[in-house]
Amino acid sequence: MIDNEEQSLKKALQDASPLQVHRKTDYPPMNEQLSGIFSELKQLRKENNKQIRKADRVKKHLDVIILDLWITANYCNTPWRMISLNRNDYTKGTRYRKIYLKYDLFKGVLDDLIALGYVEMMKGFFDRSKGEGFQTRIKASDKLLSLLEFDISKIERDPEAPEEEIIIKKDENKKIIDYVDNDITNQMRESLQKYNNLLRKTNIGTDGVNLRYKYDPTCITVRRVFDVDDFGGRFYNGFWMNMPKEDRKKLKINNEEVCELDYSALHPRIAYALKGIEVKDDPYTIEGCDRNEVKKAFMVLFNCESREHAINTMRSESHIKNAKPLLQKIELKHEAISENFYTPWFGMYLQRNDAWFAEYIINRLTNKGIVCLPVHDSFIVAKKHEAELRHLMEETFYSISYTYPVIK
Repeated sequence: MIDNEEQSLKKALQDASPLQVHRKTDYPPMNEQLSGIFSELKQLRKENNKQIRKADRVKKHLDVIILDLWITANYCNTPWRMISLNRNDYTKGTRYRKIYLKYDLFKGVLDDLIALGYVEMMKGFFDRSKGEGFQTRIKASDKLLSLLEFDISKIERDPEAPEEEIIIKKDENKKIIDYVDNDITNQMRESLQKYNNLLRKTNIGTDGVNLRYKYDPTCITVRRVFDVDDFGGRFYNGFWMNMPKEDRKKLKINNEEVCELDYSALHPRIAYALKGIEVKDDPYTIEGCDRNEVKKAFMVLFNCESREHAINTMRSESHIKNAKPLLQKIELKHEAISENFYTPWFGMYLQRNDAWFAEYIINRLTNKGIVCLPVHDSFIVAKKHEAELRHLMEETFYSISYTYPVIK
């Protein structure tokens, strides 16, 4: 039992993401609760013979911490957030860390909230000899959560908070790295910001979905993430992207019912189209095989360096036990495109097409004021825009393949 609890805690700490600093509320009942906690903080400092300087800014730091920890505790899969206790991180801005909170104000408020029993902390460390560390984690205590009666729909983005970087670059180890901007990245950022501004004005209804402990509906700032040597940049971060399809069907856009259109078997169809072959049947349906396992296999076939690499990946990451015979059946059925298997550059080409399709479709619809929610190679719009979305998806696929896709 203890082992299970320790494992659960370890996973919760590992899954923690950085504290979000852009929260605010103008809703009077919630502000009254925040003001009540601020009064306790002032009383604590008075008892400790400490003065409150810059009270408005201290209150703002308190609001940021409590609002974000409340959302994390109620709408994320872990109640923990990562924070830095290094003063330098609050004085030196970078592309990925915009200066907003002030170290002394933040640390002072955090210490007070811990002293009042409202925040729990797991302090971090760094072992120089091993080059390993653990960044400090914090979470709202049960005592704090029992006091708060918040409504997530009354929490909004603070317009004074700096815009976070939305064009992300990662190295071969999936670590975020800096880069030099050029005309292409600047244009991508401008287009993506226009799209995000449209999302912020949009009511993405979630009443039909159970959000608790799973989805944060305030997480609507979409980012593009580029892996090393990747010029595509797939779209990530919208809360709807983590939902199963059945939950996505229950969403509403500006109080209207939605539809989701999906490119069916996009990657194998592109591979066939480049050979001049139009495929009408389902590439993932192979007699005697589980369709879901075939689909998972195709996710690695084009990206692995060898057959052995693909088999090991299917076993370790996709948990496919019969990987070798499954690959044999796929190779037999899809012999026409088998020369593209185990060819990472071709896999990268397919991923770039994913990103380019999404970019083209999102930008075209955004320019018309039509909200589109991407989920990699599928797209969600209000039902009244279904025909226009379908046309764009067909047009985009045809532009590189001279064949039409199957859209479900």
